[in-house]
Amino acid sequence: MLIVIMFIKKLLIMYYFTVICMVVLRLSYHYYCIVKESYLQCIMTSKIKLRLTAAFGIFLCIEFIVFRSLFWAYFHFSLTEYWPPIGITKCDPYGLPLLNTCLLLSSAISLTVYHNYIVMKKKKYTTWYLRRTILLGCIFIYTQYAEYKYHLAFRLSDGVYGRVFYSLTGFHGSHVLIGIIMLSTVFLSLDKYALYDNHLGVIAAIWYWHFVDVIWVFLFLFVYIY
Repeated sequence: MLIVIMFIKKLLIMYYFTVICMVVLRLSYHYYCIVKESYLQCIMTSKIKLRLTAAFGIFLCIEFIVFRSLFWAYFHFSLTEYWPPIGITKCDPYGLPLLNTCLLLSSAISLTVYHNYIVMKKKKYTTWYLRRTILLGCIFIYTQYAEYKYHLAFRLSDGVYGRVFYSLTGFHGSHVLIGIIMLSTVFLSLDKYALYDNHLGVIAAIWYWHFVDVIWVFLFLFVYIY
C-alpha cells in the first residue's frame, strides 16, 4: 500500500511539473507573438495596444492577489503559533538572501537604464544592460537553488513553516524564471527592433520584472528578517 501511495505521489508531482512547463511555454509563445506583431509586422493599432496593456495590468493584479494569499497564510501562522516552530532554524537573512536582494535590485536598475536608452534611441548601450539584467536573474535562480540544497536546515515536509516558506520563495522563483524568458525573448529575437515606437513587449517585460523585484523586497523583509 505504501508503494502505491508513493507511486501516486510521484505521478502527481510529474503531472504538476508538466502543467507548469506547458503554461510557461504557452505564455512565452503568446508573449513572443505580441512582441513580433508589435515590432516586425507593425499591425498593432492603438486600441489593440490599449487592450493588451489593460489585460497585462489585470494579469499583474491577479498575480498580486496570489502572492497576497501566500503572505496572508504566512502571517496567520506566524501570529497564531510559536514561529518558527521549535526544532526549525531560520535561514540567515544576511547571507544568500541578502545577496539575492542585491542581485534583483541591481537587475532592476540595469533594466531601467535599458529602457531609458530605448526611449532616447541610443542603440549602442541597450544590449549590454539587457544582458546584465538576464545574467543577474540567472545568478539569482542559481543562488536560490544553492540555498535550498545546502543552506536551509528544514525541508518542505517540515510542518507548516516549511510548506509556507517553500511555497512563497519557490513561487517567486518561478516568476523570476518567467521574467528571464520574457527578457530573453526580447534579447534573442527582437532586440534590434526595440528602438521602434511600438515596444509594447519590452514594456510588459519591464513591468513584470519590477513586479517580481517588489515582491522579493517584501518577501525578504517579512519572511527572512521578520
